[in-house]
Amino acid sequence: MTYNDKTVLGIETSGKVASCAVMRGGVLIGESGFVTALTHSQVILPLLERTLSDCALNLSDVDLFAVAAGPGSYTGLRIGIAAVKGICALGKPCIGVSTLEALAYSASAARGLIIPALSARKDVAYYGGYLSDGEKIEPYAEDRVGDESGIKALADGFSGEIILTGDAADRLKETLFKDDSRVRTAPANIRQQSAAGVCMAALNRPGDVTDSEHLGARYLQNTMAEKLKDRGDAR
Repeated sequence: MTYNDKTVLGIETSGKVASCAVMRGGVLIGESGFVTALTHSQVILPLLERTLSDCALNLSDVDLFAVAAGPGSYTGLRIGIAAVKGICALGKPCIGVSTLEALAYSASAARGLIIPALSARKDVAYYGGYLSDGEKIEPYAEDRVGDESGIKALADGFSGEIILTGDAADRLKETLFKDDSRVRTAPANIRQQSAAGVCMAALNRPGDVTDSEHLGARYLQNTMAEKLKDRGDAR
């Protein structure tokens, strides 16, 4: 079995969407997800079980478990990663992938520079840049958190077509690129985080496969507890 022939189960809990997907041989065979008012800890394992059942699979049939490792909601990321750690504790391989790279893969049918952007706080976003040939993508600008003016600078430095995706896409198009015909937003149905994108990113990063002990989050900025500690406010 080659790496791309593996059965991959992906989990996405980095934002408002709870999502689970299964890919086998590079083909999406099942995905479930929804925007939830509940905490991800209440829905992700039942969602995983239902997705596997719908695909007529068991946990033992999965070759690789993939999870969005950040950036995103601190709590959401921890829940998804903890679920995969628990499942893989007995030796199954796993991989954490960039939430932004997974978002870019969801829009990878477009050719050009894909800029996934997620709102972090007022006028600040998580964003990165990925070049797409219409099928596969490669990093162009590293994932970062910063002022949204940095997204304008990233786009201005690129001469081709640009696709914005993520929950900040519409706002960025309106505020930064309203009169720039090179810049388009991805369709609404692929603009949210999805476990299918997580699976696609995992299949293109075989060198990042690890075990449950070494799986961790990549927040891109300090947690609230760390921020309080830095300010001397921690108790």
